Amino acid sequence: MLKRGGRSRLLRYIDILGPWVGVILCFIVIGSLEPRFISPGNISAIIVDASTYILLAVGMTFVITGGGIDLSVGSILALSGVVMTVLAKDTAIDPILAMVVCLAAGTLLGLVNGLLITKLKMPDIVVTLATAISYRALVHVWIGARVLAGLPPALTYLGRTRLLDGLLPVSVIVAVLVVAVADLLLYRRTRFGRYTIAIGGNRTAAIHAGIPVDRYKIYTYAFAGFMAALGAIILAGRFDAWNYAFGTGKEFHVIAGVIIGGTALFGGLGRLWGSLAGVLLISMLVNGMVAIGVSYFWQPVGIGAAIILAVAVYTITGRRQSRGVGGGE
Repeated sequence: MLKRGGRSRLLRYIDILGPWVGVILCFIVIGSLEPRFISPGNISAIIVDASTYILLAVGMTFVITGGGIDLSVGSILALSGVVMTVLAKDTAIDPILAMVVCLAAGTLLGLVNGLLITKLKMPDIVVTLATAISYRALVHVWIGARVLAGLPPALTYLGRTRLLDGLLPVSVIVAVLVVAVADLLLYRRTRFGRYTIAIGGNRTAAIHAGIPVDRYKIYTYAFAGFMAALGAIILAGRFDAWNYAFGTGKEFHVIAGVIIGGTALFGGLGRLWGSLAGVLLISMLVNGMVAIGVSYFWQPVGIGAAIILAVAVYTITGRRQSRGVGGGE
């Protein structure tokens, strides 16, 4: 029998390493059923596809760690991407400036979410659901069914360029670097990270401790908007185009990945490397189900099962939801 301390350490290892074990098992099981799944070309495609989701998951990890939820990140990605591509194609603006405007637009849209939540004292889920619908509607009004194709080379660099003779996509490098920097921001004693964890762990205690709760909640939503806009730059570059459907449903993929990755559902604990693993696992499941011929309509069942399993591990390992549990990976 394991002693109590040993059992706690074991459960913590399971909690942290679980998403990565899931990635490995997914690779082995689906690869044994369909060898094409583990071909270098397909694995590269999965990782490149996941890179956009990883960027969105970074912002979502901060939001959920702070006790919130954001259903609008897919729509923010879509609208900020439209701003960038329209500027790049229909005006003489420099493509680099168009990307800067895209990042500013995403940050502003996230800021609107934060302001509505904090100033009107409305539930996060209601506000972000409403803005998700509104932002998506603006995309439809602005470009309709048009496909904005043929972007300037500067806009496609991050999404399409590969280094080391095509083996290493730049988009993957960007995603991993962003996760590393965000992990430092959340868990290496920055005020933004400490306050986000404290607010999500116990909002009342954070208020009594003098933390400007509303201000930092606004910051987390603005940060999530910024990350969605960065995802838009990667996505536009990858396809060398933009259309109204980009970003549709991405918020559910991202939220599922963050939950599977070990971020506490009700705040106080965020795991950014776990979010990376969770998003990668979801991308592998989707790709793998296509590879083995699972019907499109059954694919959400597999993703739902993965979420249920993750929450089961969450419960077994005793990860507390309503109390901050510090510590990165």
